[in-house]
Amino acid sequence: MVFFCCDGCGETFKKAKVDAHAAKCRECYSVSCVDCSLSFFGDDYRNHTSCITEAERYEKTIYRGTRKLDESGTGHGNGQQRGKKLTPQEAWNQTIQIAAETAPSSLKSYMDQLAMLENVPRKEKQFRNFTVNSLRLRGPNGEKAKGDIWALLTKVREDEKRRKEEEDKQKKQQQAKPTPKGEETVLPDSFETERTNAAISVSDDEPSNTDNSNKDSPPDPDLPSEKAVTKAMKKVLKKAPQKQLKFKYLRKEVQESLSFKAGKNGKKKWKKLLKECVDANPKKLVMDGKIVSLS
Repeated sequence: MVFFCCDGCGETFKKAKVDAHAAKCRECYSVSCVDCSLSFFGDDYRNHTSCITEAERYEKTIYRGTRKLDESGTGHGNGQQRGKKLTPQEAWNQTIQIAAETAPSSLKSYMDQLAMLENVPRKEKQFRNFTVNSLRLRGPNGEKAKGDIWALLTKVREDEKRRKEEEDKQKKQQQAKPTPKGEETVLPDSFETERTNAAISVSDDEPSNTDNSNKDSPPDPDLPSEKAVTKAMKKVLKKAPQKQLKFKYLRKEVQESLSFKAGKNGKKKWKKLLKECVDANPKKLVMDGKIVSLS
């Protein structure tokens, strides 16, 4: 149950006693909720039907329960909660609030009193007994008023239920709307043009890459010429026993004979150049595994 505190005199009272206190207190310009400390002016307090729990209030950032939030996310609305389904009593209190706003003039005063209460029964028999004491509806006129109030609440409840069902149905239809057969997603012309150009560029690039791989790369100015390297390899192999050497030692001997020093980045190029020289002279230079021989 929600309790309020008078911002003028500081007295605490239930929601049903707010109007009575405001009538006798000259300093009661607003009332504040005891739990959430939110101030309400005029009749705004009537819409404050649910509030934060004590655990949520005192534990603050370490609170691990489900927070009660309205549409604005503050917990100070008409009792609706975001991320949590309303309890049957909270939904009934919400129905009473809506009915109080649309009630005819003959029932307006009764509905306003019901809207300030939180324990209004949801069944007709208990509701009629409740209004006898709470609204003092007695006698023939009271019975007629009780019937009219219950008929109004029933009508509002059915209308709200029907409205929510339609909203849920529309949401489901929008989420699960199938694509009609025979219809394809139409892409913009710019997208089709970009995709075509990309395919053409890829097809054009593939043969060019193949051609480039087949073409001989231009000679590196830092390396000796292929002719000089071939001549040096033949001289080294002539002096070697059985005219053969391992490729590793042959590479070092040729490098020393040419007085050439390959840097860290030039070792791979130097090795590649020697292999090309061997492959270019199959009649004179033969490579069997890691051994190069002069024929």
